[in-house]
Amino acid sequence: MNGPKEHLMILDMIAEGKITPAEAEELFKAMGEIKTTASDSPTPASPQPPSPPLPPSPPQHPSNSQPFKELVTALREAGIDHITISDLQEVQSHKLTAEYIREMRALGLEPDGLGEWINLRIHNITPRYVRELRNMDLKNLEVDELIELSLHDVSARYISELHELGLKDLDIDELVELSNNDVSAKYIAELRASGLKDLEVDELIELSQHDVSPKFIAELREQGIKDFDVDDLVELSNHDISPKYVSELKKLGIKNFDIEDLVELGTHNVSPEFIAEMQALGFKNMSVEDLVELSIHNISPDFLKTLSDVGFKDLEIDSVVELGIHNVTARYLLEMREAGLGDADIDEFVELRIHNVTPRFVREIREMGFNDIPVDDLVELNIHRVTPRFIREMRQKYGEGLSLENLLDMRIHGVDEDMLEELRSAGIRVSR
Repeated sequence: MNGPKEHLMILDMIAEGKITPAEAEELFKAMGEIKTTASDSPTPASPQPPSPPLPPSPPQHPSNSQPFKELVTALREAGIDHITISDLQEVQSHKLTAEYIREMRALGLEPDGLGEWINLRIHNITPRYVRELRNMDLKNLEVDELIELSLHDVSARYISELHELGLKDLDIDELVELSNNDVSAKYIAELRASGLKDLEVDELIELSQHDVSPKFIAELREQGIKDFDVDDLVELSNHDISPKYVSELKKLGIKNFDIEDLVELGTHNVSPEFIAEMQALGFKNMSVEDLVELSIHNISPDFLKTLSDVGFKDLEIDSVVELGIHNVTARYLLEMREAGLGDADIDEFVELRIHNVTPRFVREIREMGFNDIPVDDLVELNIHRVTPRFIREMRQKYGEGLSLENLLDMRIHGVDEDMLEELRSAGIRVSR
């Protein structure tokens, strides 16, 4: 700060009433701006251009340089012997005083540079707050630790309440995490009263983060859910398994379940409404495993109702699940029946769907005179691409008397002299 620009900045601050002329003079002295006179110096000083005159202090800011002198002295005692104009503005703005600096240093706090002192004031870290923390055995705290505690509302009272519950050996990070996650002393005491004793800090935080309340725990116990740990409670809460949900399951006759079963039901969105609709369609006495299987494979009550409407009634859970797994829709079943497969069972329909045997394929094969074809044969024909077009082509070449077995052999092995001789021996007229 040795140029005319810095001089003008100080003069502007005086004119704006931010500092008094006396304070400006002290600032110049602190930064070595005002040189010693010739009588005070062992060697003659070189001529200096006259400094611009200081304007008078505004009436509303009477000159009083003593607090400023004390601040400069306190800063020097704290090891700060150089400040800039912007530093001075920060000091003035955040009311950093000599008294504050000395009180904090008396408490053993030694901030590293003016920036840390300003940070303490910005975050309203008072000597009283530091003393109260020290009384809670939090000694030798760094500036960033004090600020972290203050930012997360970790008060001496909060620490004292934790101590009363036996939580005395907590470090700064644990205190901040507990406070940041709204883990109050009251919450901890209520958890203990509900039977959760000797909880670790991370368990307390986990329960709070997932909104596991003492009321939630008490209501679960009322529903007969008593054997659980922290992980179980978190899982139940995560999947919206409420005591009300458990009660509704029991009313529907679903009673033999444990924590894992409840989590499975919640994971797969098995609602009491879903269960009630399934029961109304005749699926009673379903196990948790049955319900989960139905949900996993998107077996809806509407799907089952449609199956019933097209004549598929009294199906077993396993059969319904098979239909869902292989995307055997009610429409597919209806069209297959209309194509002539009225006597096929669920397993056969699944087999046909797996091998992409379509209702159109079945209908065209039957229209070519092949009636009452077993499902296995339809699958075999489709696998080897014995299509209606192929059959027509073979009939044009070798006559109408070809059996499905002949056609399948032709597709698999081709047509050679041995094949032709075999056809003739079977009484089939073979045209060339």
